[in-house]
Amino acid sequence: MISSIGLDIVEVARIERDIKQYGDRFVSRILSRAELAAFDKRVDAAIFLAGRFAAKEAVIKALDRYFEDRPAFNVIEIINDAGGKPELRLPQEIQDRMGQAHCLLSITHEKNYAAAVAVFEEGQ
Repeated sequence: MISSIGLDIVEVARIERDIKQYGDRFVSRILSRAELAAFDKRVDAAIFLAGRFAAKEAVIKALDRYFEDRPAFNVIEIINDAGGKPELRLPQEIQDRMGQAHCLLSITHEKNYAAAVAVFEEGQ
């Protein structure tokens, strides 16, 4: 059964401006260490970061059902599996508070925008 859903869209140009203005400080506030390793290898860094930003906002919106306080962006980790599908990884203390909830996540990119949806299911 679906227990919560989050959706977000980000303008890629906004992320590009933030990268130029704040550099690594901005990027490291958004990405986990594993995500930073992937980011550093990307030629489409701004689009990649915009997608992760949108996905993390979507996850945070969906997590509102479970928490009153927002987790930091860089503790929410989104890693692609071998087939390229994004998978959500959360710290154990967050997972413990969520019970059996499982997240389905989708990220899409277009020239000017990145968007994501996070759907949490329970009882699967």
